[in-house]
Amino acid sequence: MDLTLHTFWDAPQLDQALACFVASRLREALQARGSASLALSGGKTPAGFFRRLAAEKLDWSNVLVTLVDERWVDEDSPYSNARTVRANLLQGEAAKARFIPLFKPASSCAETALLVAQDLAELPQTLDVVVLGMGEDGHTASFFPDSPQLQAALGDATNRACIAVEGKAPVIERITLTAPRLAACRSMLLHITGESKWGVLGQAVAQPSHELPIGLMLNTPCESKHVFWTR
Repeated sequence: MDLTLHTFWDAPQLDQALACFVASRLREALQARGSASLALSGGKTPAGFFRRLAAEKLDWSNVLVTLVDERWVDEDSPYSNARTVRANLLQGEAAKARFIPLFKPASSCAETALLVAQDLAELPQTLDVVVLGMGEDGHTASFFPDSPQLQAALGDATNRACIAVEGKAPVIERITLTAPRLAACRSMLLHITGESKWGVLGQAVAQPSHELPIGLMLNTPCESKHVFWTR
């Protein structure tokens, strides 16, 4: 498992370094191909990183942004990952980026996943940057160890970019990009904070298993894999 570790004194230092790193990879993509793609994780941890990334000078109009996963809620909900992205990243010049959210109103989460999969067909075959998060149970994206759909999410059962899965409260129903779709990237980054998550990551890296899905993701082939961590 070839990982590059980046450690920092505090969260603001990490956020700035991660923003600079992601921006550099997006600039490389823009220069090489005229466009760039970025898949982001939600939750509370990345808000500071999003704000710093928004301040980076980029040709945002040619950057395509989507989410790694989403809770089955509309953007009025405080649990919406899209809401966090819009409020913290898609501001100023960065508002010119093309954003593909993972929620659409439908009769069920499964139907939403089908609709969203059509939108995600716009993504390039290889994503430029994927930024993952991790829970203290070792889940990443919405790959939860005890989810009935874990195997389907880790595999390519539907041949679609995303599927509906069951996660944990407060919002159990979720849409997640599949592991093969996320692994098809040039740079895979893991953004985590705290001693407890550091311990979980150590276990996952030492022995990748379905009990700690982040280990399986970090064990997939990718051009570059990095961990950004602070206490």
